[in-house]
Amino acid sequence: MTFTQSYDTLPSVIARPLRISFENAFYHITARGIRRENIFYSDKDKYVFIDKMNETFEKYSFVCYAYCLMDNHYHLFIKTPSANISEGMHYLNTSYANWFRAKYKLVGSIFQGRYKSIVVDADSYALVLSAYIHLNPARAGMVDDPDNYHFSSFLDYIGKKSPLVKRLDVSFILSNFSDNEEQAQKQYMKYVIENADLKNPLEKSYKNLALGSEKFIEKIKEKISKLSSNREISHIKGENLLPKERVINAVSTQFNIKQNIIFKKIKGNIYRKLTLYLLKKYTPLSLKEIGELFNIDYSAVSQTVKRFEKEMRKDKITQGMVEKTTKEMERK
Repeated sequence: MTFTQSYDTLPSVIARPLRISFENAFYHITARGIRRENIFYSDKDKYVFIDKMNETFEKYSFVCYAYCLMDNHYHLFIKTPSANISEGMHYLNTSYANWFRAKYKLVGSIFQGRYKSIVVDADSYALVLSAYIHLNPARAGMVDDPDNYHFSSFLDYIGKKSPLVKRLDVSFILSNFSDNEEQAQKQYMKYVIENADLKNPLEKSYKNLALGSEKFIEKIKEKISKLSSNREISHIKGENLLPKERVINAVSTQFNIKQNIIFKKIKGNIYRKLTLYLLKKYTPLSLKEIGELFNIDYSAVSQTVKRFEKEMRKDKITQGMVEKTTKEMERK
């Protein structure tokens, strides 16, 4: 398991909050508009943000368990299979903010500082946290009941709409109720409604960094202590993204091929598939931008990478190619 951290700093000497990042970590994420102003002016804006969520979750392999888009902030409950929370959230907020500024001809920040992230003990708090997130619109007086609000995952949980977020997993939390999907949906809805006065569980978090049992918090404290004792810890899988040129040059150098071979659209071109996989994993490029490099649609990038990952899990030769190229990227 790889642990990383991010100590971003302001232009002044004031340090920003510690980011705890590790593989298969669960997070509650919030981000608010600057001066609590709206970050969504219309339903269309929320649909655009969901598109950005889908692209981000696909690119960084995030799993979403719950979400709610309010007018001036949003909530996410997600898992990061890789230690890449900072890259993914930076990509999501930056891509949406750039679109929002361009659409409404705005200047300056859209979000109030950085997003807030709390590591969550899913075994203890996944259910209650999902209910808290889904109750937000009703608590704010936007709707009478959470099932009247379209821009949260609650309707997905009770089976009343097709998922807007492609990497949304409702089964993880619904499994607390029943193996029968329909029964689990009904029981979850009852649970949320009966807990309409639910207090914010995040108020119990440890220093706004972690939420969980005493045992879980002790483990997180140990991780923080280890990270804090060595701030120079870095890894190519962690916080540092690479320029696309380094990835392409590494493939070309490692396998002694000309770069034009990488871009050739011919059947069985393993170098092309390898490069698509590495660009998605280690660069800040969006799927659309990667597709433009290779003159293919972003969905084709996603499908090719998924097939390559499946092949890599089964084939040691492919695994070796990835390992060798990754080492070449690190040497640059």
